Amino acid sequence: MPTNEKVRRRTPLRKLAGGIVCFVVALVCAVLFCLPFLYMILCSFQPESADIFEWPPQVFPHVWRFANYADAFVTMNFLRAFGNTMLLVVSVMTLSIVGSVLVAYGFARFNAPGKNFFFGLLLSTMMLPWVITMIPSFAIYRFIGWIGTRLPLIVPAIGGSAFNIFMIRSFMQGIPKDLDEAAKIDGCGSFGILWRVLLPNMMPVLATLLVFSFTNVWNDYVGPSIYLLDPKLQTLSLSLYNFQDPAGNMEWNKVMAGCTMFTLPMLVVLFSAQNAFVRGIVATGIKE
Repeated sequence: MPTNEKVRRRTPLRKLAGGIVCFVVALVCAVLFCLPFLYMILCSFQPESADIFEWPPQVFPHVWRFANYADAFVTMNFLRAFGNTMLLVVSVMTLSIVGSVLVAYGFARFNAPGKNFFFGLLLSTMMLPWVITMIPSFAIYRFIGWIGTRLPLIVPAIGGSAFNIFMIRSFMQGIPKDLDEAAKIDGCGSFGILWRVLLPNMMPVLATLLVFSFTNVWNDYVGPSIYLLDPKLQTLSLSLYNFQDPAGNMEWNKVMAGCTMFTLPMLVVLFSAQNAFVRGIVATGIKE
């Protein structure tokens, strides 16, 4: 039988071995996930589009053509498309988060007949594929004359989204109601409690939802392609098709340069909000 001293000696070694294994597995997974992105960057420097389709693949360009990025910048009308995209991103993020916070606050802190039924009804909308509502939505927006404008992409965000409401409500329920009672004693009303007590404690989940909202709007192609008919309203996701000539051919080396430019802002946002993002994901699964 091993003595207690031997058991104590083995425990740190087992923890160290487990940590090393976890690190190696995480490193391998990170490399595998990064390979497509690295390959895209390398292809963006290829001098000719045909070089990308050589077999065996030529990973490193024999001539590094940095002018692909300048060509892509001009072809995509990058500054105008970037401005259009940021206008949609900021508008949708602001309206969606504000609406979701207000609705989630009602579900989390107020009692009303049928509250649980309506919350379940709200969550059931997450089960509907977006393609089911695409044609009815288009018919409504055409009837009221919104086709060709940004309104169909911005206005629906006013009420928030079911996913955001669910996340915020779950986080609010983890905040003790004793804080609400203390705020009421100090003279705070309902909005005062939300603004002064709940919101300062909800920064992790709000940062998480802001990252989700940013990536969803930034990557959206279907919505802008349906409603933004004017080339001057073109977003970055649509501008990637500017590389296609009338015959349907694409200059893939320049497309890869455009895709790299398109991806970089998302990486900057994700890494900037990484700590808050992780805290928000963890905290929404913790209950008292």
